[in-house]
Amino acid sequence: MGLAVSVPKVAWQPSETWRVVLPLTGVHLAMFGYDLAHPDRFLNADRAAGRLQVILGLPAAALKGETLSYIAAHGIPGDWLPQGLIYLLGGQYLLIAFQVALALMSVAWVRDIGRHVGLSEPSAAGAALLYGLLPHTLAFPHQLASEALFVPLIVLGFHAAGLRAGLAIGLATLVRPITMLWPLIHVFAHRERRRYLALACAPLLLWMSFVFVASGEFSMGRSSHDLGTNLYWRLQRIGERLSPAERPRERPAGERRASLGDYVAFTMVHPMLTAEFAVRDMAVMGFKSGIERVVLDYLDLYPDRRAELQDPNGGWRPRVDRGGAAALMELATSQPALVATAGAGALAFTLLMLLAVYGAARWARGADRLALVAFVVYIFVTVQAVDAAQSRLRAGAEFAICLLAVAGWTELRRKQRHGR
Repeated sequence: MGLAVSVPKVAWQPSETWRVVLPLTGVHLAMFGYDLAHPDRFLNADRAAGRLQVILGLPAAALKGETLSYIAAHGIPGDWLPQGLIYLLGGQYLLIAFQVALALMSVAWVRDIGRHVGLSEPSAAGAALLYGLLPHTLAFPHQLASEALFVPLIVLGFHAAGLRAGLAIGLATLVRPITMLWPLIHVFAHRERRRYLALACAPLLLWMSFVFVASGEFSMGRSSHDLGTNLYWRLQRIGERLSPAERPRERPAGERRASLGDYVAFTMVHPMLTAEFAVRDMAVMGFKSGIERVVLDYLDLYPDRRAELQDPNGGWRPRVDRGGAAALMELATSQPALVATAGAGALAFTLLMLLAVYGAARWARGADRLALVAFVVYIFVTVQAVDAAQSRLRAGAEFAICLLAVAGWTELRRKQRHGR
């Protein structure tokens, strides 16, 4: 296992693993029945409609003999191609079944990781069950969301041994490039460091080479959600607080991209404003539970308000960025039930995060446990590369948060028993 540098391997106990996985299998089977009755919910994930449009264009490109150029022209391939091939083979229900299987395997892997990093069997099983019941873990496998592939690959990258761990992280980077720098940190938890790095970097390098051959540009491929586009819109959002003369220049359609240098230069001129925006990102990542993914996207309990609340220009986050607490009070007045649900979820997740912080401080010793802490920090930091933080961007780190939180709870109980 990639994390287990000094902890002896623990024999796999099928009965204990299935004790966690079977109840969650029942939950997902019930959800699958709901999927059959409400097929439209499949496309309620972020960018799902656009992703489906790209997928449906692939057969036509193949008939014209333009398959390779079509793939190269639509951004990083893991964001749509693996799901697209399964969708074209058997439709959305085959894809949902595949994604649910990945989610359930991830739960089993989290239990194994917990045992390998030194948690007791009940604690490891509890962390896995908790992870399996989080809103993102429940909702994403039933939707056309890139996290349905990205998150299991991340968990596998921590569960797998040696070189397989590097390959899993490398493939995850082809789904969401935000993890491209993670192998440079995680490499210190592995014995075969050069081979680990080689396999972790190989998928992205091969893809960039493919894009170079197809387009003449050595890059990850351009899309409406790549790094340059995200940085451009991030600068525009932060700049809304400035006078018109100080705001970043608006660019015409097709040129709405910013470089990392542009972002650094803006930060040097407006450090406090950029820091304020970053703090709000951290608040979203640290306290927002993601229950809206179930209530708004999956169950669609507020169909008349869903699009409005999730509008990147006029939704809840832009309102809060502009209006602060007053905007929150306005939302609470107009949608009290939704805000109450989100508030309850935020309180529960805040408790989980506090336990995770305590677990990181009191329990995380050794390369394997510290890697869990480092990955959570890494995900929280790299969210600065997107236009505005959303709770779904935390999904890849939630397995580690659950393990750390259960460890923190265990440490608290031990401290109470010993009166210290």
